[in-house]
Amino acid sequence: MVTEEVEVHETSTYMVKPSPPEVDAGADIPLKVEVSCPQGCDLRGSIVSIVVQDGAVAKQVELSEFDGRVNETDEFVVKAAIELGEYTWSAAFLAQDKEGILHEESSTPFSFTVKPHSTSIAVWDVPSPIALNDKFKIKVGVKCSSACKLTDKEIRIYGRKGKKVATVALGGVPWPATSALYWAEVKLEAPGTQGYHRWRVKFRKPDLELPHEEASYHFGFTTARPPEHVVTVEVTDKRTRASIKGARVALHSSGALYRNRTDDGGVARLSVPKGDYTLYASKAREYETFQTTVEITDDVTIKAELLVEDKESWE
Repeated sequence: MVTEEVEVHETSTYMVKPSPPEVDAGADIPLKVEVSCPQGCDLRGSIVSIVVQDGAVAKQVELSEFDGRVNETDEFVVKAAIELGEYTWSAAFLAQDKEGILHEESSTPFSFTVKPHSTSIAVWDVPSPIALNDKFKIKVGVKCSSACKLTDKEIRIYGRKGKKVATVALGGVPWPATSALYWAEVKLEAPGTQGYHRWRVKFRKPDLELPHEEASYHFGFTTARPPEHVVTVEVTDKRTRASIKGARVALHSSGALYRNRTDDGGVARLSVPKGDYTLYASKAREYETFQTTVEITDDVTIKAELLVEDKESWE
């Protein structure tokens, strides 16, 4: 009896695109694997398996590319574990027959840590200053690092000395032009004391299948006495006397800052309580900043003449 001898080739397996060191629980892990044979065999169509810690196969993918020396898979994804912790998986090329040649098994390990999904908070459209005890609104958004849906999840606002002042649920549609910033408009009431206030937004760990971290964010605003007078500021070019559109105008006093921009006619109007103010008017990188002090006791019109910026100072 004659036994036919089987030709056997060794193989080597390598991670072309390895796992990142940290991944969110249950997230997609992008991978790409290379398998080579010392004899330069074309192994396209052969299978590479992703083997997890208990020996189960999480994914199988074909070798699809061959450059005359090595074989590669296309880039593919495999789901990370849901449980938090450290993991070591492997990409394994199991022994396979290719055109009558047995190619031996080879594998390469890759390790990663599964972490909770991080969350981040954004706060915008905060008015300032706000009249004492006045009602106002802000917008608050929360985003997950893996773009999870956060609809109906709760956010809380805390004021002075950690007192809770509002609770609201996130809406069902992400903020426009974002992929997963779930948001809500929050109605609040300003304190009855004048000055700067620093409040906190908190997003507690949500009740979701995948673990998430909580997040918090501080935002600030200023309260002031209710407006009593209208200050009209006319901004012009000092040399040409032409009105300046879009100039920034600000009145500052005792921590309160009132801001506006000039309209097409170069005019800005600000409603403020009586008091002493510093007035600023500017047009960035075009004019020098105009500054003066003014006492507001009634409605008043102020002319601000801007000088063209000295371009040599930009150098």
